[in-house]
Amino acid sequence: MPAPDGIDRSSQEASGGASNEEIVAEALRAAQPRLGLSWLDIGCGTGDLLRRIRAEWEPGRLVGVDPLPWLASDLADEVEFHQAGAEQIGSLSPVDRVMLIETIEHLEAPWTVLRAAANLVAPGGRIVVSTPNVANLRHRIELALKGQLTNFRPGYEPHLTPALPHVTSRILEEEGLTFESVAYAGADVIPGAGGRCWPELARERWPRLLSVSVFFSAARSAT
Repeated sequence: MPAPDGIDRSSQEASGGASNEEIVAEALRAAQPRLGLSWLDIGCGTGDLLRRIRAEWEPGRLVGVDPLPWLASDLADEVEFHQAGAEQIGSLSPVDRVMLIETIEHLEAPWTVLRAAANLVAPGGRIVVSTPNVANLRHRIELALKGQLTNFRPGYEPHLTPALPHVTSRILEEEGLTFESVAYAGADVIPGAGGRCWPELARERWPRLLSVSVFFSAARSAT
């Protein structure tokens, strides 16, 4: 069950703090990285995303937040790590890129965290948010047959709150950002196919229906 700070530690421990490689790649694409930027990764886990940023974009500053102290040792000297829940980010200073990747679905107060994260986007900066895609085919089938969403079904404790695109975009815009795009990543399983995933060609044609995660990006004006 979620801890008082709003983080479901049991689900984080089950994942080992690791991120899917395709999810990380899409997060970076949506962030539109450049050399020398400052980055904040909320729910950073072991630091897969931060490691890619360090290796490819010569960041000016790297900040990670996670309730569990499992940031990889090779990042310890270069990442300003805060062991804290996502709902405790309000005291941090603004950065050029705020990343909230596969995190808000685990929170008891996701919209409070999203507003706080949006307020940490510096002028000219961007935020990228990803979460399970509840509009995909698997969710639609289970909703029609059982009246429940696959990733938010009863008894599945890790995920607490689905994030719908129109709600996410509205909140980001209310916090002074310009909502820019929705994207999709991660191959979902084919219903009734014994765990096999959709092929890449099918996903390229119907990304919303066949992808695991949805990505939202928004930017703050430079002035």
